[in-house]
Amino acid sequence: MKMTTLQRPLEGEHLLPPITYRTFRTESRFGAFLGATGLWRESEDMSAHTARGFHADRHASVVVTATSCDRPLFFPECEALAQFLQMDLVLMRFDPLLGASFDVLMAGGQSWLCDFLAWRRDGRDMWLVPTRASGPYFCLSESGLEVCEGAPYANGSERYSGIIRAIEAPSFEVRF
Repeated sequence: MKMTTLQRPLEGEHLLPPITYRTFRTESRFGAFLGATGLWRESEDMSAHTARGFHADRHASVVVTATSCDRPLFFPECEALAQFLQMDLVLMRFDPLLGASFDVLMAGGQSWLCDFLAWRRDGRDMWLVPTRASGPYFCLSESGLEVCEGAPYANGSERYSGIIRAIEAPSFEVRF
């Protein structure tokens, strides 16, 4: 990583490039996802977060951002953001045909954990579960990003019914 990248915010420039990599549909899913996790509160101005391209919660020690780009695009910018803020980072990728998927970069980590799906059941915390049935599971709530070894569901049927792709509607609420 270039040192000039890390000095940019100190010089008054934006850390992330101008928001040309997101669509209106991506923005609506981004806002809905933040609201569903509890990281964004209704008293906050959502336009301020979308204008700078990310939402950082110091209390939860997590930063969330979104893009319409395919993997691995936008990784270097997110790595610089996570390193600068020294927080966990969740990157939502929205595809109009496939829905939302998530990539996670843990604070101080060197490698991305890719291709997670949103999972939620009965209005509880938002989980990020691996698309393949193995791997770490993440619970994302207003208290932060927690890594869990076990799945939040008991069987494949519960897994399937709790996965949220948010293709048609921006909501990240579970619908059966």
